[in-house]
Amino acid sequence: MPTLATCLYVGALAAVALVVSVVSVANVAAPVDVAFFAALVFLAEQAKARVQSRAEGDLLASLASVIAVATYPVLGMWGAPVLLASLLVFRTTTPVVKRVYNVSQNVVCTFLGGVVYVGLGGDVGAVDASDFPYILVPITAANLVWHLANYALLAGVLRLDMGAGPLRVWRSLFAKTFGAFIGFSYLGFLMGVLWLGQLGPFAALFLLPPLFVANWAFAQYGAEQKAHQATLQALAQAIETKDLYTRGHGERVSKAATMLGAEMGWDGARLEALAQAGLLHDVGKIGVPTRILQKDGRLSEDEYDAIKLHPLHGVEVVGDIAFLEDARAGIMHHHERYDGTGYPSGLRGADIPIFARVLAISDAFDCMTSLRSYRPARPVEEALQELIRCRGTHFDPDLVDLFVSVIRRDGWTPARVPHVPSAQATAPAYDHDDPTHPPQVEERSGESS
Repeated sequence: MPTLATCLYVGALAAVALVVSVVSVANVAAPVDVAFFAALVFLAEQAKARVQSRAEGDLLASLASVIAVATYPVLGMWGAPVLLASLLVFRTTTPVVKRVYNVSQNVVCTFLGGVVYVGLGGDVGAVDASDFPYILVPITAANLVWHLANYALLAGVLRLDMGAGPLRVWRSLFAKTFGAFIGFSYLGFLMGVLWLGQLGPFAALFLLPPLFVANWAFAQYGAEQKAHQATLQALAQAIETKDLYTRGHGERVSKAATMLGAEMGWDGARLEALAQAGLLHDVGKIGVPTRILQKDGRLSEDEYDAIKLHPLHGVEVVGDIAFLEDARAGIMHHHERYDGTGYPSGLRGADIPIFARVLAISDAFDCMTSLRSYRPARPVEEALQELIRCRGTHFDPDLVDLFVSVIRRDGWTPARVPHVPSAQATAPAYDHDDPTHPPQVEERSGESS
């Protein structure tokens, strides 16, 4: 449900788009061309490709911007109403507020790009060889303005609706696709030039095939990401059936790790790999006997040793999954400690892979802020203080400082429900991820205490 501020923002944007559309219709010199361009927009919106990834969420990739750029040499700054054709595309899964935003944003961005194109001397109504290469300056500027305005408007609505900062929006939704869309938009300019020649609307017949091939490529990327997501979810569910404490834990560790990664300036594939490592950091628990994972009370040393093998089991599980290659180091070493007392390899300091150092902090933080059968959830600030106390011993001190900063700035929503159903929370089942309440381990008989 969008917030009131979001609805007001979208309403104001829609009002601006309506004014722009009315003024444009009143000034356009080629209404028939407007109708043809509108039909192309409708086709492009029908063929939107869904791009999906763990770190970025869902993104519908539309090539309507390509057609918007094509209107500049043909219609000048008055081509914005052609984007209203996207209102005719009905998707039951798209909320009304989001649909209104999408259409309004397209109209406003197209108008702003047109103003820049005309303002920089771009020819309207006729383009010939003598205009090159100079006409590339206004068309390039208009192209950039369209996409930057799109980013600015989306950053505004996501700030109001989700509290997302502009840098986070850029990294998660624009960094990977911005250059591709800029490049594709030059096809729109080529369409406009052919349109003004002797081809007219038939110019679309030459440009639609490469546009739809580009859209198909986005769709294939989306399908691949969807298959990856299904694999991740299957593994995550397998973990949760083994260990009662991990319900939702991987999702939250993934989120916390991604927040820290973004704070360090990571984006794209690296941030995606970190998110995957966070989700599956405990996947090796699949190889630990359920009776040990769910045991109440003290563990024998042999049982604790079995639990400490789960990072190695995790690497075995993901070893043959190619797209998880970058996540393996994080899964393998997320229980190493900065002072060298962790497991499985006893690595110290910077010898611990950076993914593992990020996951160690995120893992402990979520554990402390989640309810356990043997203690209540700790407040976020108290958990941050515990991380600060353990900086340099358990955790990388520089990463702790960054993590504390980003959580205090952006906030954190702890787990809303206990990991363990109340009916099963009758005795203390200590969580090996808890830095403040480590498992109680019985010493082997015959050894001194």
